[in-house]
Amino acid sequence: MSTTSSRPRLWPISRIPRSADDVWSAAYPDFVAMVNQTNVMPGAYATLNTWALHSRMGQNSTVLDVACTTGFSSRELAHLTGCSATGFDLSADSVALARYNHHDTGHDLRLEYVQADGTTYAPHRTFSHIVVGAALGFFPDPAAMAARLPHLLNDGGYVLASPFWSSKPLPPDVAALRRDVFGISSPMETWEQARALFKGLDVLYQADHALAPESDADIEHYSVSTVDRVCEQSGVEDPLVRAAMLSRLCSIKRATNRLREHQSYSVLVLRYNASTYPRRFVELF
Repeated sequence: MSTTSSRPRLWPISRIPRSADDVWSAAYPDFVAMVNQTNVMPGAYATLNTWALHSRMGQNSTVLDVACTTGFSSRELAHLTGCSATGFDLSADSVALARYNHHDTGHDLRLEYVQADGTTYAPHRTFSHIVVGAALGFFPDPAAMAARLPHLLNDGGYVLASPFWSSKPLPPDVAALRRDVFGISSPMETWEQARALFKGLDVLYQADHALAPESDADIEHYSVSTVDRVCEQSGVEDPLVRAAMLSRLCSIKRATNRLREHQSYSVLVLRYNASTYPRRFVELF
C-alpha cells in the first residue's frame, strides 16, 4: 500500500473548470471531485468514532471503504485506529483525489484506492470491516450490493453503516430536489427498508438520530473553506469560477438542509457470522 513517501505536487485531475458554465454543467459526482469536497457519512467524526469503538477496530484491522469518494472514512479511520484500508469508487477523479488527500495529510497511513464498479469489484482478499455509510443508495440496486458485502468479509467481520431513512414519504418537491441535486431517484427508504438491506447480520450496536438543519453561517463557513482550499490546490484564480463553485456548493448544502427536515439516520455496527447467515436467532431489541 502507498505511504506519504511520494507526496503529490500536482493537482491530480485534468478537468479544472475554466468558466462558470464548467462548474454548473458538471454532474454531481464530478462537482464533488471538482471542489475536493470532504464527502462524509451522516454524523461525520462522531459516527467514525462510534464505529471504531463498537467494532473493536485496531492496527490489525483491514477495512474496505465502499464508494469512498474523496477518501474521508478510510483516511480518518486509519488515522484514528492504525488500521489498513482499501477504498474503491466508480469515479476515477474521486479515486485520484482520495490518493491526493491521503498524501496531503502528512500522515504515514496504510491506504490504497482503486477505481472500480462496486457491482463487479472482486478484491483478492476479504476484510475485517466494510464501511458503507449511506452509500448503498447510490447503487442501481442497493439490495444487490448489500447482498455482496458478506462475501467480502472475514467470518466475524463487521459492516459499518449509517443509512438515511424517513418515517413518511418525501413531499414531491423534496423528492425532486433529491433527484435533481444528488442524482438519487429511488424512493426515500423507511427504517424498516433500510434495516432489511442488512438482514441476517447481527446487530451489535444501533443508535437512531434526528437531523438538524445547518445555519446560513455554518453553510457559508464550510463552503468558503472548501472552495478557497480547492482554488489553492488546483490553481484556480478566476474570480468568476470561484464564485460559481461557491454558489453551487452553497446551493447543495441548502438542498441538504431541506432533506434534513424529513430525514433521520441510524449508526449501525453489524457482524457477519458465517455459521448462521442469513438466518437470525437473536431478537433485534
